[in-house]
Amino acid sequence: MLVPFAPAPRDVAADALLGEVPRELFSDRLYEACELVERYVSEQAVDLAQRLDLAGAIAGGGTVAEIAARGALSEEERPALLWLLRRLAESGHLQRVGGAGSEHSERFSAPRELPAAELAELREIGLAIDPAIRPTLAILDAAAEAFPAVVAGRSTGEQALFSGAKMQLWLDYFHNANPIYALNNRIAAAAAANRIPERGSFRILEVGAGAGSAAEALLDELAARGRLADVAEYRLTEPNGLLRRRASRALATRFPGLPLVDQAFDIDLDAAGQGLEPASFDLALAVNVLHIARDLGAALERIRTLLVPGGWLVAGECLRLFPGQTIAVELVFQQLRSFTRVELDPELRPEHGFLSPESWRRAFAAAALSAVAVVPELERIRSYYPRFFTGAICGRRAPA
Repeated sequence: MLVPFAPAPRDVAADALLGEVPRELFSDRLYEACELVERYVSEQAVDLAQRLDLAGAIAGGGTVAEIAARGALSEEERPALLWLLRRLAESGHLQRVGGAGSEHSERFSAPRELPAAELAELREIGLAIDPAIRPTLAILDAAAEAFPAVVAGRSTGEQALFSGAKMQLWLDYFHNANPIYALNNRIAAAAAANRIPERGSFRILEVGAGAGSAAEALLDELAARGRLADVAEYRLTEPNGLLRRRASRALATRFPGLPLVDQAFDIDLDAAGQGLEPASFDLALAVNVLHIARDLGAALERIRTLLVPGGWLVAGECLRLFPGQTIAVELVFQQLRSFTRVELDPELRPEHGFLSPESWRRAFAAAALSAVAVVPELERIRSYYPRFFTGAICGRRAPA
């Protein structure tokens, strides 16, 4: 390889800031796998720029709007192109000037010709580090394959990435056997288990359960703590009926006797109209769903009303640690209109997609959720490791 894969050693100073998150969730192997995925996507960005023949469009420099126009790329899919340009700039292949995080003031130029992408060798290295990351690499490869047609307006991300054959990629990716994704579920599960009532029974609402991997992680955590029998109800909600039924069957088999109820629930619609009663749940769990709420403030307030006084919302999320920072998995999500077409707010949600810890704190507080915490302490951890993208935001409905 022209540029060897040689990540800096993991800074163990970050371990002291994990707080309530179990240290055994983290290892040098997982760190190396995460770094490999970030490098892999940077190489995919180089490959995509060449496949899109962006050299001419970038020549002389320009904003994302100017580059899209020169390259005859879709105005509607500009978020995906902006992400690609930012990724190339972060990797040192483009120069970026202007305010990071503001597409209107950012300008990009190419100081040199792009090198050849080194994907095959990186993929081999990644699978040698941990073969279990194969689902992550597979969904990234599918996203890279779809990207040119999407940014050119010949397809949408939904059309390209949610066909029947592609659904298995999503099921494999959002699975606890995939260590890159499982960390999202395990951190959220630990934070949620720490916030259930200390004694007696309790009711749990899961929002956007998908195929059930977050529920599995939380129930495993409760079983390990001897609290599984205290679950009076696990209300598993998911608007996609196919995924919801799949999750319900798998959880009923894995946890026989669990008082499981499944139903459709869309966080963008009124909760009462969907059969959910206010002040019913001690804990609401939402893993990687709130960032796609059309109106984030309304969704948070909607969930708060479903909590009993003193109940907790725990949102497992991918978090952006610095303005304009790119995250590897966004190669997939920046192509999806559910990710990009949301209502923005200069204070609470300045950009679509993944939020910063500060934005999450402000959004929770604006929804009258108190005792807000980001688990682990990402505002401090990012000084030691700027790509620690996973955490849980916790907020409480005021006690009576």
